[in-house]
Amino acid sequence: MTTLTAHSPDNVSALDNQFRMTHTFHLLLGASEPVAGQLESTLKSSNARVDKWLILRRGGCYEHSITVGGIGEASARALRKAFASLNSEIKVHVEHMLHFDSAVSISR
Repeated sequence: MTTLTAHSPDNVSALDNQFRMTHTFHLLLGASEPVAGQLESTLKSSNARVDKWLILRRGGCYEHSITVGGIGEASARALRKAFASLNSEIKVHVEHMLHFDSAVSISR
C-alpha cells in the first residue's frame, strides 16, 4: 500500500492539474460607503482575475459578491484585509472554493 504525503511536490502538481481554486468575497456596504470603483481598484492591485461580480441593493445597503480566480489562499486573505481597510464599516467574508476540473481528468 502506498501512502502519499499531502505536502509532497508531486501531489501539489497533481492537484494543480485537476483542481482550480476560486475565492468569493461577500461585502456588505452602506449606501455612503466606497463605490465599485474603489473595490475594482483594489482588485486590480491584487492581480486577481474577476470571474463574476454581482451587486444587490437591499434597503440602504449594497451587497457585493465577487468571485475571483488566479490567486492563492494567502493572497485572498490579503485581499480581504485590503477590502476591509477601505472603511471600518465594510463587512467582508471570503469563501475559498476548490473546483474539480473534469476536462483535465477526461483527457488523461
